[in-house]
Amino acid sequence: MTVALDEWLGVMEREYTGSFIPEGGGAVRIVVAPPRTLDLAAARLRQQAAHAGLQVIALDVAETRLHMLQTLFFAIAGALPWQTMLQRRIEALVTDGGYRWPVPGRRVALAALADANEIAVHLLRRDLAHWLTSNVWHDAALAQDFRSAMIALLEAQMTGETDALRDAVFEWLRGELRTITRVKPAQIGARIGRYNARAMLMSLCHWVRDCGQGGILLVLDIRRLHQAKGAATDGLYYSPAAVMDCYEVLRQVIDDTEHFPGLFLVALAEPAALTEDSPRAIGKYTALQMRVVDDVRPHGRDNPLAPLVRVAA
Repeated sequence: MTVALDEWLGVMEREYTGSFIPEGGGAVRIVVAPPRTLDLAAARLRQQAAHAGLQVIALDVAETRLHMLQTLFFAIAGALPWQTMLQRRIEALVTDGGYRWPVPGRRVALAALADANEIAVHLLRRDLAHWLTSNVWHDAALAQDFRSAMIALLEAQMTGETDALRDAVFEWLRGELRTITRVKPAQIGARIGRYNARAMLMSLCHWVRDCGQGGILLVLDIRRLHQAKGAATDGLYYSPAAVMDCYEVLRQVIDDTEHFPGLFLVALAEPAALTEDSPRAIGKYTALQMRVVDDVRPHGRDNPLAPLVRVAA
């Protein structure tokens, strides 16, 4: 049995993209449908999310390897509009501090900002340091290294004086940094890896909302996971063991959903994901299956609020 696409999308808009997610909730849903229906569902979900003020990110495991939680973090961080987010955050800090931002939405040099507010540059620097300390460094929702990274980026956004450090911090966020010494001046002590990926993803979700976004809709296309080697003619190939690693990442996100405010992850899968005799089926990874199995079903139909739903056009 399946749920009609229009009905399911209506439920998602009413219960998730239109209210729960922008208000700080988190959720994971797996949608199973034929290819054309999946594409239509993804397009309409993106429209819903954009209308609700969510940041929309689309990832395809055929192009982005998903095998550990930190790889998911790197992919999300790499897709975010950092310049827009940082500009909104720094403007909010300045205006909340009682000053005027002369050109909303545009970067303004520190000296020009000081002139616009008739204050000495060194006094404005002092106020900036105070705002960063009280609003970012003391934010308990952010991991310590993440706080340090965001302070370095905000300072660079404000002053334009630390571009090399800013670039290194962005590489750190995307998992591209070759040597940790490049971000030592920002007081960042470790790379992002398996031991701190959860804390970093939690911090990132909080930060996106701090920067004026309602949250994140992550449309994750996992169709490649269910294709055998011969069928995957281009892009990344996943062995059955690698598929289980990806399922473990989904399991981790599901278990920590309440700690990822504003994150709505929707995974797109074709019916092959539910084929019982396939070594790639979701049912082969019990830890994930037990979290998405439909244990509440109205008589004669699927539950549109279930973690895993079969959708028909």
